[in-house]
Amino acid sequence: MLKKLLIGGILVVGAIFIGIKMMPVGEKIDPLVYFDEFKNNGINLVYKDQRIDLEEPVLLEDAKIYVSYDFARNYVSDTIYYDKTEKILTITTLEELLRMTPDSKEGVLNGETISLEAPIIERGGKLYLPESLLEERFKVDVYVTLEDQLFVAVDLKEARETAKVKSKTELRTHPQYKSTYMDNLQRGEQVVIYKEEGEFLRVQSEKGFIGFIPKGAVKERTQQAGLTVEEEILPKPSNPLNEKVKLVWDQLGSKNPGNWGTSKYDHVTQANVISPTWFEFADEKGNLIDRGTVEYVQEAKKRGLQVWPLISHNFTEPALTRTILTSTKKRQHVIDQLIEKAEFYGVDGLNIDIENVQSDFSAEWIQFMRELSVQVKSKGFTLSVDIYMPSNWSNHYARVELAQVCDYFIVMAYDQHWSGSEVAGSVAELPWVEEGLQKNLEEVPKSKLVLGIPFFTRVWEETAEGLKSVPYGMAPAQNLVNNWGVEPVLDPNSGQRYAQVQKEGSLFKVWLEDESSIKQRIGLVNEYDLAGYAAWKLGLETPTIWNILAEIE
Repeated sequence: MLKKLLIGGILVVGAIFIGIKMMPVGEKIDPLVYFDEFKNNGINLVYKDQRIDLEEPVLLEDAKIYVSYDFARNYVSDTIYYDKTEKILTITTLEELLRMTPDSKEGVLNGETISLEAPIIERGGKLYLPESLLEERFKVDVYVTLEDQLFVAVDLKEARETAKVKSKTELRTHPQYKSTYMDNLQRGEQVVIYKEEGEFLRVQSEKGFIGFIPKGAVKERTQQAGLTVEEEILPKPSNPLNEKVKLVWDQLGSKNPGNWGTSKYDHVTQANVISPTWFEFADEKGNLIDRGTVEYVQEAKKRGLQVWPLISHNFTEPALTRTILTSTKKRQHVIDQLIEKAEFYGVDGLNIDIENVQSDFSAEWIQFMRELSVQVKSKGFTLSVDIYMPSNWSNHYARVELAQVCDYFIVMAYDQHWSGSEVAGSVAELPWVEEGLQKNLEEVPKSKLVLGIPFFTRVWEETAEGLKSVPYGMAPAQNLVNNWGVEPVLDPNSGQRYAQVQKEGSLFKVWLEDESSIKQRIGLVNEYDLAGYAAWKLGLETPTIWNILAEIE
């Protein structure tokens, strides 16, 4: 009997303990003070499942809601870009470019002046955008919920789950029954459900507070579809090739039509695009060096080639890149010149080869490409870009964003070992190339990815004083090896033929680019079904290479 009483007592005590643990208890707090993201009971903003951690993210003026530029760019879209020095706001889509200046009710859309419902404004040294602009352009609605202290931003494009509160319940700060709570939710109040965490739901209340309620506290859980917005799909190239890209770069050092009667151009008809090195930054104003001629384009088109002239940074004055790209007016000056020259010469596209972008102005780099894309495509030109192989130091080139705005993305799969390398090696080992392709394909569609291939190699000389190298074309490199009197052997690490010789206190090494290596590179284009190849540079190849290039599928 005593044993039964003891057991019964334990069960009763346990039940009481469990009941107490499950009771919704905890101190009530003020969420505008409690959460670190909110700023001292000031004006605050929530967006999706986040309390926005920004100073003054919202402004209420003349009964209109304005949101800070920092919120708009960092949370809504990085296609919203403000040049603080020149006081120009630019918003780009794949087909539109809108520019505005503070306090002006006029903007410029694709070159045409338009009226704005409300201007952008500067207050306290910060830029603010009218809520109506975000709703019109990005389908993001912003409204006030709590005595002008709490604002809620909603992405109307996104689907969301809602529910109704079954009976009065506490909205808690943590998914625990004993945690503090911030509000009492009443029966019938609607909540937005973000996710489930154990026995709780993370929700947003009608007041805009984000917290936790028990799963059993809601009813009528409903999935609501977002607004249907026509998805932005990059238009097809204005001058589609309707076949794989077979591009060769033609390096020109002066303004000349090209000597098309020389052996350099004997096999060029087996390509379909030629990219002459015509343009580069000339000065800090954004003026361009121009080596183009109408005669060059005429000769190329006689041979069935499209012409995509290349624009590069200035190799002797690399600082110009930062100066030009960080200015909205100078970026536009460059774009205006490119379009004017492209139309004058009658070319088919442009090839962008700006290689010295640093991480601190990578935002301006992608902004330049977005602005350029909208404008050159509206004129009917194809746009391609040349980018380094993926690496820790080149991640800021923004491959995903570039792939969205370009017709073709050319990965320069060479210079693995370059003039400044500390060890001798191939300019492009085959395993290195394949690994780089795989990484690129994680960010760039294969329909746009073009493999850059080298028509050159480097001959390395190792001495007691150090290491140096000289670039060689295919035939001169093979002739040099023949003169050495050695037979190249297959290097399993690079997948290429390799030769070395000891002469006069120096050790010479070379990894050959030849039919064998090019065949493997074209094999990768075919295996991964890439958009084509681009070769640097015309004139360094041997004639037999064109038979290998023709194997592209």
